[in-house]
Amino acid sequence: MKKYLLLTLLVCLSFVSLAQKPLKYQVFFGGKTLPTKDQTELTKFLEGCDASFPTRKEAAMFFAERAWEFVAVGKLDTATYRFNLVNALDTANIDAFWGLGVISFQRQDFPIAKQLLTKGLMSDPTQALMRVDYAIVLLSCYLKGMDCGTLAEADAELAQSLADEPKNANGWMKRSQVAFYQGNYEKSWEYFHKCRSLDILQMDLNFGSQLAEKMPDPKGIFK
Repeated sequence: MKKYLLLTLLVCLSFVSLAQKPLKYQVFFGGKTLPTKDQTELTKFLEGCDASFPTRKEAAMFFAERAWEFVAVGKLDTATYRFNLVNALDTANIDAFWGLGVISFQRQDFPIAKQLLTKGLMSDPTQALMRVDYAIVLLSCYLKGMDCGTLAEADAELAQSLADEPKNANGWMKRSQVAFYQGNYEKSWEYFHKCRSLDILQMDLNFGSQLAEKMPDPKGIFK
């Protein structure tokens, strides 16, 4: 599953305040001790994994994939709980940080999303697709007028990601958008066409129209 695509779809969600959610549905169980019932359930889960998988690391990888499936269909509470279980199995599994970062982003909790994705990248700086997601969080912070991200920071992260994975069309699309907000329309068109050359499905045509209003397409394709 291409997890970075999940961050391109910012949806308006109706959800209960995280402070009111049961701990099992909060990021890393809210950093608190679970109620007895939930702790018993967690213990049984871990024991079941020990009996069914060669290692807890392999179990974590298996359940991480299932958790991403819940994210994809918008079942964020269930996905949160599953990623919490992944972390309980293997604290080094970066999917837990990545997945919970995506969920926090979709809940528009950008500072928490930034913290989680930062931890994921610290664990594995080679994750180019996660770095694009991180840059999207930084861009969203800027657009919301929050102090958790700047255009310069977002551009730097995208530049690093694309240096590591130059064929990531989504990364070029996001860098085009950053250049647009920086007022560098020539560069924005350059990155936009780079995205087009790699994967037209990743193009944001509405954004292309906005860009054309600021500066005609140098290639004369979009008008």
